[in-house]
Amino acid sequence: MPTVVLLDVSLSMLRRVKTPDEELVERKQLAIRGLHAFFDFLSSKFKLEFSALLAFSSLWEIVVPFTRDYQSLKQGCITVDTYDKTSFDNGFSGVVGHVIEEWGTSVPCQVILVTDGRTGSGQGSLRDLLDGKRANKGNPDHDQPSPFPIPFPCKIHVVCIANSNELGADLMLFQRLCDSTGVGGSVYVPDMPLTFQSVQNAFMRLAQTHYVSYEGTLSCGHLQSKITLSPPPDFTTVLETSRKTSGQEKNRRLPNELSICGFLDVADIGSPPHLSRHLVIPIPTAVADGKEKEGGKDTTKDGEEDGKIPCFCVLLHGSLKVEKMVAIVSLDSDWFGMLHSWADSKKKSNLVLTTFKPGENIPWLGNIQKLGPAAELDINPYQSADNDEAETSPFPVMPSQRRSYNSQANVVWIKPSGLQSDVQKLLRYAKRLPEKQGQFYKELNRLRRAALCYSYVGLLDVLASMLDKECNKANAKVTRQLKHASESLRAVTSMDLNKPITPLVD
Repeated sequence: MPTVVLLDVSLSMLRRVKTPDEELVERKQLAIRGLHAFFDFLSSKFKLEFSALLAFSSLWEIVVPFTRDYQSLKQGCITVDTYDKTSFDNGFSGVVGHVIEEWGTSVPCQVILVTDGRTGSGQGSLRDLLDGKRANKGNPDHDQPSPFPIPFPCKIHVVCIANSNELGADLMLFQRLCDSTGVGGSVYVPDMPLTFQSVQNAFMRLAQTHYVSYEGTLSCGHLQSKITLSPPPDFTTVLETSRKTSGQEKNRRLPNELSICGFLDVADIGSPPHLSRHLVIPIPTAVADGKEKEGGKDTTKDGEEDGKIPCFCVLLHGSLKVEKMVAIVSLDSDWFGMLHSWADSKKKSNLVLTTFKPGENIPWLGNIQKLGPAAELDINPYQSADNDEAETSPFPVMPSQRRSYNSQANVVWIKPSGLQSDVQKLLRYAKRLPEKQGQFYKELNRLRRAALCYSYVGLLDVLASMLDKECNKANAKVTRQLKHASESLRAVTSMDLNKPITPLVD
């Protein structure tokens, strides 16, 4: 899951501590050295994870946005400046805004707060934040919502660059901050005395506890392959959906062996409710067997020849992609998932594990334990009564006729870029009139209908103004159509969903 490092850059981070070597070191330097060790750990174990670095004092700034380039994150720790007082309110407001802009409210994240142990005083202090008091509550111009409760699933961890004697009762406030999300979190304090090594050890305890990679085996009959999952399974999320059996809660945990128990067509499985999704990445033989080898020569030799060794994971991915099928995976006695090919672009696809919610029933498949080969049924489900050569699905997933509400794709604007692309598409058709007259009015009515459904009436005036500007670049025939479209958008009748805008007849 994505990670956000929230670094305190207030003046108190410049306080110096004396090391056993009689050297005076700033707490900010200790924090930077610890973060470097933490980023080195992530770069070696979690290369596919995204991390971001935010700095805060009385204000906040995005030092490094979400990236997989850990060198830029390490460089950002060094180049960040130091500012004034600490305001936890503004710091977490920056975290919430950046995460929602990049990932939305459904992707779980981990937030690591790095501070010197001072909780602040007055407006913006940690106590006021936890008690629900806004920093600028009396200011009528301040309309920023409170960052708490955090609107997305998240774990908060705190690393204090201070010893336990300096923290005192404030340690309970930081633990209360970690517990505020309800999914767990920890406070890490370096061992005494404060040194570069003790701070690095605190960050490594955090990494080794909450950043545990998954390694298992994917098998189908006598074929198998060593795999890892990215992101690693979040067992806390699985535990929240566990059910009670015989009065006791049954914990859910991914097994070390993922066994394929059957295959289904993509059209038959549809899009079932899922618990989590993970990229399935095969582990090279040299890495998997490296612990059993002695000396670096054997490992290097195997690493060079690993690309020539057949891999079941690659074979499965290619087969599922070509045949348009999914593989059903048994995770527990009543817990299943599916392996399928997923493409993030036209040229690149990945093998993905999707875990279902615990239970044997999938709504349109029934009890998954009772699924079997279609050839063993008394009546061939692929045989059609009207046409012996026709094939129909054995599962009642979708009717053959197309419903009216499926005749046109729905318009969804989640980010500004989606709305911008739709408007640009309309303008491209406008510049190619009269050849694209049909597509132009179809796109115009699609945007108009979506704007009315979302009560985004102001978009109609904006579209009309843009069409008026296009009239200055077009000939007389095209200008008449554009003028007609802009006037229709401003007319009272444009508010009627049942009356589409039609082309102007010469």
